[in-house]
Amino acid sequence: MFIKNDESINAKFLYRKPVVIGVLDDSDNDFNDMSWMVDNSWELLKVKFSESSFQELVVGLVEIFIGGQPNYSTLGEMFGNDTKVEGDVEKVVYKISNIERNSNDIIRVEMYLDPINRNIKDLFLYVQEGLDKLKLKEILNEKYEGVSIELNSEFIITGKDYRIIIGGK
Repeated sequence: MFIKNDESINAKFLYRKPVVIGVLDDSDNDFNDMSWMVDNSWELLKVKFSESSFQELVVGLVEIFIGGQPNYSTLGEMFGNDTKVEGDVEKVVYKISNIERNSNDIIRVEMYLDPINRNIKDLFLYVQEGLDKLKLKEILNEKYEGVSIELNSEFIITGKDYRIIIGGK
């Protein structure tokens, strides 16, 4: 699997809570745990994001969300570094426009965030035409129970507190 069975990747860095200005965080998130910095987990995961097939990437994203709510900024860095945040008190959108994938199958990524805690509510992957969504649905249904999959004009994966939406331009 993407991360779960890869012992060389310490994915703790994905789940560090984002800092939200004006909000005190009294959670048990251990800011002193830098164990992931002593290895090359970030680089290894970045390589997986850029070199994996689209199906492997989507399965990996579902796996990441099942593991917890990832930090939007850290997850965004896995796709590319050309980022922009747009928002107001009702909605915040984190956009990645220069996607670093060898297969050039993803055009851009947008994350719709909760404006208060910056958790990812919706992850949009805008993709090139021609991806085999039926095969992807089959793979996801095999691997994960409790994940709802809709296939219409968009491919929507709905988990407990997130959605991954795959669509065209």
